[in-house]
Amino acid sequence: MKLKNKNVLVYGMSSSGEWVSKLLLKYKANVYLYDDNLDRLRNKNISNCYLVNELKDEMLEEMDFLVVSPAIEKDNKYLELAKNIGKRVYSEVEFASLFCSKLVAVTGTNGKTTTVELIARLLSKKHKAVACGNNGYPLSRAVLEKRNYIKVVEVSSFMLENAEEFAPHVSTILNIEPDHLIRHKTMEEYTNLKMNIFANLTTKDYAVINLDSKIHPIHDHMTITYSFKRLADVYVKNGYIYLHQYKIIAIKDLKLKGKHNVENVMCAICYAYIYRVLPNKIREALLEYVPEPYRIEKVATINGIHFVNDSKSTNIASTIASVDTIKGSSILLLGGSKKGLDYTKLFTKLSKRVKKIFVFGEIAKELIEQNTDFDVTGCDNLSMAFDLAVSGAKSNDTILLSPASASYDQFTSYVERGRAFNAKVSEYETENKKK
Repeated sequence: MKLKNKNVLVYGMSSSGEWVSKLLLKYKANVYLYDDNLDRLRNKNISNCYLVNELKDEMLEEMDFLVVSPAIEKDNKYLELAKNIGKRVYSEVEFASLFCSKLVAVTGTNGKTTTVELIARLLSKKHKAVACGNNGYPLSRAVLEKRNYIKVVEVSSFMLENAEEFAPHVSTILNIEPDHLIRHKTMEEYTNLKMNIFANLTTKDYAVINLDSKIHPIHDHMTITYSFKRLADVYVKNGYIYLHQYKIIAIKDLKLKGKHNVENVMCAICYAYIYRVLPNKIREALLEYVPEPYRIEKVATINGIHFVNDSKSTNIASTIASVDTIKGSSILLLGGSKKGLDYTKLFTKLSKRVKKIFVFGEIAKELIEQNTDFDVTGCDNLSMAFDLAVSGAKSNDTILLSPASASYDQFTSYVERGRAFNAKVSEYETENKKK
């Protein structure tokens, strides 16, 4: 793509907006950086851009194309106007992918970040590989900083809204469950967006498919499969994960727990197989892998009470999977900001080993109203929910934070929410040492 002296509007001063601007500047484009928040523009970590705080229709006429942040909805009036006058609108991930010769991608409702991290670790046993995309390390940044690396890209549904030419060499959809329905309106729209990851597969590309799911793309491509229930390229037998005839690792030896995480591991092994990583190196990488914080993280055991932090769980399916990993009785902390989900589906599928639920945040009232037959108590915030949970917990109970919702009502991210939970655990531990 010839970019010198092209006028490009970068829409949204996010991390991806910052890094795609740097990528455009490297190739001598004229970058117009727009955000309606003046403070975000002033605090940018980039120079030589034209800063735009008020967007006018005539400016769009002067642009050659736009690159949009995933936070900006596709029905935004300026994006619609740009398309109506024939301007190409790229998502950041699509635009950055045009500079990649080695790129693989993962999407799905749950498990994306973990699977992308696993794939990058496994591939790194033979190649240079980096996890990037929706995990907080934008693809544009990886293009600039990791030139010859295989880019293992976590792709959200938001990123796929403007990604007509996005064409990874290997793609997968881990799962599709209700999520982000305030933005996407219907499950059909959400599902179609996810399926876009397969849209540009060729006969030289791969789709990695879970044979136990109903997600099966219809394209001319090569396929690598995994399964819990049947014979596949990667499968489970007698408590071990196999790659064809090679016994890779015992499930009990994985640091990642739960059936959903075993599926994530099997998916990652498929990518490693495509890139010819040896079975013994795959095993080595899996034994070395330590999960990132706030993903079913065992924080502490105090007075016989176990504390588990799964702040990363932001939808119903993820929380159900998290609860299912807990042995014995649990006390569940739920709540956060609205996502348009029907929580009756959570309560009807939730394990009966959950003895008590404390709800907090923007959706607390909604959770109480949609509860079926669990003991649910409303709280003002996570701190209050934690304190009430501890006061009623008994030895061998697990207090589990698995919110089934986004964090943006009371926290800036799931990470901040996770830190707040861990801080409460530390505070509780300190108080007990004084007794």
